[in-house]
Amino acid sequence: MTLEFFAHPFSSYCQKALIAFYENDVPFAYRMLEDPGVGEEFAELWPLKRFPILRADGRVVLEASVIIEYLQVHHPGPVRLIPDDPDLALEARMLDRVFDNYVMTPQGKFVYDSLRPADQRDPLGVDEARQMLDASYAWLDQRMQGRTWAVGDTFTLA
Repeated sequence: MTLEFFAHPFSSYCQKALIAFYENDVPFAYRMLEDPGVGEEFAELWPLKRFPILRADGRVVLEASVIIEYLQVHHPGPVRLIPDDPDLALEARMLDRVFDNYVMTPQGKFVYDSLRPADQRDPLGVDEARQMLDASYAWLDQRMQGRTWAVGDTFTLA
């Protein structure tokens, strides 16, 4: 079975999922969205057109974090990105959501806003994103004191 990974190389969410493939040497076909015909196929698989997605054995797996978990279950390797310890697994998933929702999403607001024409920019939205990032970074700075890794003693999803 060939795993097909539909992604854009500049997307941090796609890069996050790629870590699971590369850390565990899982073979896959990289379907870059800018290649001819791939974008149309991608849109048929997921009409919301958000990436990455994984097509595996007739199944379509959405979202980077779920792709990582799918790979750990169906293509396990030496690197366990979701810890076996249930409490550490919950903590890793929680921090994964913190990084996605409260760091990457507001950061994206800056990027998308800068790509808009000047008369269509959203200064209020950018200011709200900046406040979210400031609060998130302050919380993370405090939480990370004395730690090497975000969760536990090894490299994880978090």
